[in-house]
Amino acid sequence: MERLDISIRQQLLKDDAELIGKPFELAGNNARAVQANTRHMALILQDSAVKDRASRMAAFAEVLIDVNLHHYVKEPVACARGCSHCCTTYVSTSLPEVFRLAQAVRGKGMTHARVIAAAARAKAMPQLQREIDRVNCPILDNHACSEYLHRPVVCRAVLSTSLKTCELIFLKGSSIPFTAPPSLGSLRSYIIIMMRAAMVLAGLPHRNYELTHALQIALAQADSEERWLAGEPLFDDVAIDRLDQETSQLTKIVDGLAGAVRPTI
Repeated sequence: MERLDISIRQQLLKDDAELIGKPFELAGNNARAVQANTRHMALILQDSAVKDRASRMAAFAEVLIDVNLHHYVKEPVACARGCSHCCTTYVSTSLPEVFRLAQAVRGKGMTHARVIAAAARAKAMPQLQREIDRVNCPILDNHACSEYLHRPVVCRAVLSTSLKTCELIFLKGSSIPFTAPPSLGSLRSYIIIMMRAAMVLAGLPHRNYELTHALQIALAQADSEERWLAGEPLFDDVAIDRLDQETSQLTKIVDGLAGAVRPTI
């Protein structure tokens, strides 16, 4: 599809201002808001003059999900400081979010050491085994997230309405369903789809990678984000989430959104 006329694109960007970083509908006709936020993230990633543009895109995604969580989640949430039951499970996330977290962790020796240790364990353990042999998130400090403001979208989107259920699942190995606010699943999916579509539009790898190993690599060099954006395959040895290893319905939705936005940027 050909790129739209510049006057149309400029008007779209002007109209986007009312939709960017704001709550959007989770049902019904929300295509305009979804495309506006996707376009905004794609343009951030395409600004080659900004060396940390991947981290900046991730920071915007964090704002977008937080604004929507505040708007939609009205149920009492059981999560509280010091509760870290879910912080021992397998976590995969996008590489822009890894760089965002690395920015916050870099220079903090104790945390960096925990990242190296956790990555060594994670690399030797298949994904499904992580639900049996748990690996503590290296960002935890005294059972609290030490980088709470910089945590990935997937962590932000884990909210429980029952502490008892969490204890049964994460401490006792129960297979009972996780209890969460009803809007959470849709909201998480929308944010992930928008982020991935933006990365597709920017020509960047958009699959999810195992967090601790990816974070170790991102921390290894101060210019790792810049090198990755330039096309260096720094993360080729990091495990990709098994759900991302084959074409899925999510992939089709991401490609469809990217295709709809591409002529507008």
